[in-house]
Amino acid sequence: MLFISCKSTKTEVEHDHQSETILLRQPYLQNAYADSVSILWITNKGENTYVKYGKSGEPDTKVYGTVVNEGNKVRSTVTIKDIERGATYFYAIYTDDKLLASGDDYFFRTEPDSDVAKFSFYAMGDIGEPLIKGGFPHITSNQINNLERKPDFGIGLGDIIYPDGESSFADAYLFKPMEPILKNIPFYPALGNHDWHVDPNKNFEKEWKLPNNEHYYSFDYVNAHFIALDTRDGVLYDAENQVQWFEKDLIQAQAKYDWIFVYFHHNGKTCTYKRDYQSVIDLYPLFSKYNVDIVLNGHAHTYERLHPLDASGNVIETYRNNIYDYPLISNGFIQITTGAGGKIKKNWKPYVPGACMKNIVAANAHRGHFSLLKIAGKRLEFQAISSIGGEVLDAFVISK
Repeated sequence: MLFISCKSTKTEVEHDHQSETILLRQPYLQNAYADSVSILWITNKGENTYVKYGKSGEPDTKVYGTVVNEGNKVRSTVTIKDIERGATYFYAIYTDDKLLASGDDYFFRTEPDSDVAKFSFYAMGDIGEPLIKGGFPHITSNQINNLERKPDFGIGLGDIIYPDGESSFADAYLFKPMEPILKNIPFYPALGNHDWHVDPNKNFEKEWKLPNNEHYYSFDYVNAHFIALDTRDGVLYDAENQVQWFEKDLIQAQAKYDWIFVYFHHNGKTCTYKRDYQSVIDLYPLFSKYNVDIVLNGHAHTYERLHPLDASGNVIETYRNNIYDYPLISNGFIQITTGAGGKIKKNWKPYVPGACMKNIVAANAHRGHFSLLKIAGKRLEFQAISSIGGEVLDAFVISK
């Protein structure tokens, strides 16, 4: 009888464990706009899901969401609407009425309610490199998390998940290392060539909830407009349609915003170990014509800031002599490679002095890093910050 009883108890414990709802991926924020935000997470099972949110540490307003059952895991998405601008909300997530995550670290900030309000965002590319291969996304994430003031959102410059952009690698190589910031800082990634090693429609788009078709999209924040493009393998995805959409989007943005940022994976001109990509250089006339201020890319696992370029990709000599304090840059833009968020190029001697360096490069650093951009009305402060140690590797200001 004793033997039978023990065996029965073990079976009951196994059954209870199998029926328990377990959080497999911590919540992460998407599409945080003026009056709405989406919160996503993954569990092992679940039929109903909701979020409680509020301005106090004990959120009490309930909003139900949707679940997508993929067999071995369930994806939850809850979109909160009609929230107040310029506010901080705390949230708690539930699946099948079980509280899965809550506390002081689970919050989101809504967009400031004034067009002259201050805000900041981080930018980095080439992120989700496995730790076993020397990747350091967890170090960069912690450095961002330790900033005096958390950025309002982040943008990803492609190669979000190595080696092949597969969803099966997403948690170990990206979501877990970046867990400290994804749960309270919205993230807007663009596609890179490694993300294109597999079908993005079955991988990238599964992990994120982004505007438009997710390959190329735009969004606004306070007095700035942001445009993400898909440069695929160095040649633009769906090039004809994407470029038409891009120009139309730029036209609609004119005179509405103080700042326009464009970001994607591949570089145009460069003095790094990467080649120049003509498909990006072909966009230079649009950047110049439609008042794009800063172009951000990854691909090269290093940091490089070019002198302001014109529509033809030539340095605008007016701005060459003072590279740290710019006025309004007319008919030109600054291109920055910031592609070492989780991976650094090894066995490469960076920036050998030569004609390329002398002609187009304003600043460079071969360190793991992220970029931080602070906007206050018509003033922009830029910093490239080391992942290890937090030193400022490069900085400049634009005052319009």
